[in-house]
Amino acid sequence: MTTRPRLRLGRTLIPGVLAIALFGLMALIVLNTSFGDGQGFPDGIAITSELGYAMFDLDPLQSEAGSIPNTEAFLAAFLLIALALDAALDGAIVLAKREENGEPIVALPQDGGSVSGPAQDEQTAATDGGVSDTGAETSAASTDDTDTESETETGGDDR
Repeated sequence: MTTRPRLRLGRTLIPGVLAIALFGLMALIVLNTSFGDGQGFPDGIAITSELGYAMFDLDPLQSEAGSIPNTEAFLAAFLLIALALDAALDGAIVLAKREENGEPIVALPQDGGSVSGPAQDEQTAATDGGVSDTGAETSAASTDDTDTESETETGGDDR
């Protein structure tokens, strides 16, 4: 017999009703607000260059005829958005760090420790990419400690 999902009434319903009411209130405010006509900027003036000149306090380089006055308000908004995005990036980095037992886990440890991930097999990979049946390495360097003329510096055969 299958059971149908049931609507839980009571305390668990209150946050959902409040969220819907808040959304409805914001929609009502936006729909009933009258916005004035957009004025835009004068032709031939780039707001980007005006903001750049204001950012570095280069008043002599700002355009004189038809210039956009008081660009500092735009500059303040630009800097606040930049700080908010920087804080969000820092927060994402902090949340993305993985730790186990108080120690960070890295993908490629430098100390030769175990790499996080699936369990490794007991077999050792051979130098040709295969795996030996005995689990021992099949490279010439593991069986022979001395370098011969047929081996390269890395221990492989000279082919």
